[in-house]
Amino acid sequence: MKVRPLEQFYKENVNRLKEQMKKQEKERMDRVKQQIREEQKACYEQKLQEEKAARERELRLVQDELTRITEQAVRLKEQIEQALEEKEG
Repeated sequence: MKVRPLEQFYKENVNRLKEQMKKQEKERMDRVKQQIREEQKACYEQKLQEEKAARERELRLVQDELTRITEQAVRLKEQIEQALEEKEG
């Protein structure tokens, strides 16, 4: 076998190997990017759930406070009515 064909064979194989390595690296990078996107999405969804839970807790506190104020207003109204009745009677 002549040296020229061996050199050509070697160069072709080296080039094929380089192309295959580039392809594998690109596929690896694509997998890493996809994994990062999935992790970011999971993190975003978790933060969204935490914020939703916090807002629900805050809403419950506001509702509890409104209930307390309403009950206090009802009691005060009853006391005023009773005082007026006693004054008139």
